[in-house]
Amino acid sequence: MALNRIIKENFSIILRCLQPSNELLGRLRSVPFVQDRIRSIKQEKTIDDKNDAILSALLEVPDDFQESAMNRFIEDLRFSGQDHVANVFHQGTGKVPMSDEHYRLLNSTLHEVCHFLEPRDGLIDYLLGIGVFTRSDSDTVHSNLSLKDMARETIKILQRK
Repeated sequence: MALNRIIKENFSIILRCLQPSNELLGRLRSVPFVQDRIRSIKQEKTIDDKNDAILSALLEVPDDFQESAMNRFIEDLRFSGQDHVANVFHQGTGKVPMSDEHYRLLNSTLHEVCHFLEPRDGLIDYLLGIGVFTRSDSDTVHSNLSLKDMARETIKILQRK
């Protein structure tokens, strides 16, 4: 299946789940037709804006290069711990993005979950230890000063997983 067709058919799930980490963006420097846009992608303010810029660049890959660009993108996703996103393009593991139903449930109960979530009680270390969180995810959560912000950031990261 062509890269642009997969992106168009799964745009919202990819947009929601892709994590434009420095690791991923660094690896994307070797993907033709994306490499020249990394600087502008990094300058986007929000994760969704960065993801939209990445996907827009991939949608502009000429037909002759789509398969090689997609294979490289999948490899970069897997290397950066985003098998669940890579599997949208090509099933390789059992990891899948969070369902829309679970995403909406978590979003609708965000206030309550944040009220009871205590990221400093070892949860982040546990998630890091079992491979759900990356070191970057952990650092992002711990960079927040308030407990409420730490909890909210933990949920935001989980929603992308």
